Amino acid sequence: MTKRGITITNYLVNGNPEGVIFAYMSNWTGQAIKIPRNLFPDSKNYLEINKPGIYFLIGQDEKNPDDKIVYVGEANNIAERLVYHIRDDSKSFFESIIAFSSKDENLTVSHTKYLELKLIDLLFKNAEYRVANKKEGNKVNLPKMVIDEMDTFLDNVKVILPTLGFDLIESSGIIRTKKEARELTLFLDVSNWKAKGRLTSNGLLVEVGSYFNPKETPSLSGSYSNLRQTLQEKKIIKLKEGKLIFVEEYEFSSSSQAAAIILGYSVNGRVAWKNKDGETLKGIEERKLNSINNSL
Repeated sequence: MTKRGITITNYLVNGNPEGVIFAYMSNWTGQAIKIPRNLFPDSKNYLEINKPGIYFLIGQDEKNPDDKIVYVGEANNIAERLVYHIRDDSKSFFESIIAFSSKDENLTVSHTKYLELKLIDLLFKNAEYRVANKKEGNKVNLPKMVIDEMDTFLDNVKVILPTLGFDLIESSGIIRTKKEARELTLFLDVSNWKAKGRLTSNGLLVEVGSYFNPKETPSLSGSYSNLRQTLQEKKIIKLKEGKLIFVEEYEFSSSSQAAAIILGYSVNGRVAWKNKDGETLKGIEERKLNSINNSL
């Protein structure tokens, strides 16, 4: 079954793409608002954030700009809690706020605590950001029907976040045919370092059980070296039976980034990754382009 398209509407409050932005999804009672920190004093009376919801505080370490930081929270009144964070020196890192609430009055504190707990777990799997939360969230017991409703709310949060400029968590899975799934599955096998991955709309998702070379060359870029270290610190990669392997899936921004992180040196991912028939990613792309040209 093909996944249907989604309509997302972004409303620029002052006509400025760098200003306050509201985001809405068709047939969904949820809503999002993105607020630059310096514009919060002028925005704190918006109805959309004066109600229960969840929010993200996003920024970077002042001394190390490469250290991206995110904090996720929940509140019975988002605006009141944001005022508290603005005055909190330990939260001085954030420059952007993204908050989610509901257009109706059906989102309760129990719902937001459930969402916060799930989001903290997902954020800790993102090696690009350091999570500023010091606790695991508040566990709540909800009826099965409500859990399904909140998981649907969470899926929509995953979709909207990238449209507001922050791909903090993986979007919900894409339904594919068996033929498409086979086409998108790729393998890396270089010097006995083996990995398996799947092409995604954002890059390449490396699967659990893929190997990781603990050694890296001095020529590997600093950002790649830092990401390799972060993946180990966040325990996405662990030592198992004498080898470092991926114990959780991780989505890289490109096939080349994925290959470099796994192998420890820069490599052309479009040549290194191959399908089950030994055809390179570059070859797959060329074949598809030729097929399209021949059909015109």
